[in-house]
Amino acid sequence: MKIHLAAVRADGERFALEQNLALLSPEEAERLSRRRPEDQKRSVAGRWLLVRLLAEHCPGLSLPPRLTYGWQDKPLLEDAPELGFNLSHSGQWAVCALCAAPVGVDLQRERPLRRNLERRFAPVERELLEALPEAERQPAFYDLWCLKEAFCKCTGDGLRTPLDAVAFTLDPVTLDRPEYRAALVPFPAEGYHLAVCARTAEPPEAALRIFS
Repeated sequence: MKIHLAAVRADGERFALEQNLALLSPEEAERLSRRRPEDQKRSVAGRWLLVRLLAEHCPGLSLPPRLTYGWQDKPLLEDAPELGFNLSHSGQWAVCALCAAPVGVDLQRERPLRRNLERRFAPVERELLEALPEAERQPAFYDLWCLKEAFCKCTGDGLRTPLDAVAFTLDPVTLDRPEYRAALVPFPAEGYHLAVCARTAEPPEAALRIFS
């Protein structure tokens, strides 16, 4: 299953809200105007990436896309509901995934871990982390965290899904839901972790593109 995946730095002035109102509906722009400028830029950058991917891979679709909302307010493309897309941002970066099936993507920048947070993971995941040397534990934790977030976003359940409701392994990446496939994607910025998940029986193919 091909997943079109793209990222861009979201901290530049070109993603200021007032310069990108054409990408958004009036309602979306009004909601974003109440958020912090850095959050506005990350959201605008995500929408910009979505428009770029749709222009390349769905040339017959009118742009900017019109969105509707499905289960648990998961955004859908009103004119192409069969396509899946998802956005994520962390730190200075925004990412977008586009797929012919429901898809989720998650980007996380490493930060110091809260004590014993891994206790909320599934038992097999906790065992995996405990078996690792100390220096490898935090990167592995963030790999698992990203995979779980991508899965929850793919299903549309978001954080309503407990962290121990789905169990992942690493190297190779597997999960205990046969109707889904997930993958970790190398990210060029140090300290960032990226994962995708799609509702498909096929192994995901997700090569990341960086837009300048």
